[in-house]
Amino acid sequence: MYIDQELCKKCLECQPVCPVGAIILKNRTVIIDYETCVECGVCQRFGICREDAIKQVDVIPYPRILRAVFSDPLQTHESTGVAGRGTEEMKTNDVTNRFKKDQIGFSIELGRPYKGAYLGYLEKEVKKAKSLGAEFSPDNPVYPLIADHRTGALKPEILNEKVISAIAEFVLPEERALQAIKEFRQFLNSQLACVATMSVIARADETGKAAFRTRLKESGYDIYPNGKVNIGMAAV
Repeated sequence: MYIDQELCKKCLECQPVCPVGAIILKNRTVIIDYETCVECGVCQRFGICREDAIKQVDVIPYPRILRAVFSDPLQTHESTGVAGRGTEEMKTNDVTNRFKKDQIGFSIELGRPYKGAYLGYLEKEVKKAKSLGAEFSPDNPVYPLIADHRTGALKPEILNEKVISAIAEFVLPEERALQAIKEFRQFLNSQLACVATMSVIARADETGKAAFRTRLKESGYDIYPNGKVNIGMAAV
């Protein structure tokens, strides 16, 4: 994104719209800071500029295009064909059966709701998950960014790209999940300079109860459950 200086009236009405604070006044000129901008398109899509001074280049080059596909929900990930920051695995597990019995699904989101995150932070997270034996979902947009699936190293050219959010999804055996949660809490709080949110996904039994939820409560974790109910649409 950039601001056409011939059209801009320097009203600064666009400044509060940017979710990452990339619109700034510099030397009496309103600009979009290139490094801070995540190419989410909110400033242009919001339609706040009456002069239509907010512009987008015709083609966003690689690897900067990753900023757009992880920040603009209208962009589609080339690897999955799905728009948005994450994957459908959490919400369509009755179809995909990604999270099986005796497995716990993990979802760790970096960047939201404040300031975004560099993909270099994502690499640290992926490496940590791999060290714990995590199996990443191939349908997750993070998966094709991994250059070395043994160590979790991402493609080196993307590490300095900044995004509104990146959601990594993976599974771990249930017997290792509580220890992994403990280690991840310490890791996320000490090693990443961005907002991070961790969620876990467990299957319920035929009665609707999830034993892992009980284990979490007994371990002292506060639980804010989000239930997904199968209403028969996955009965094929």
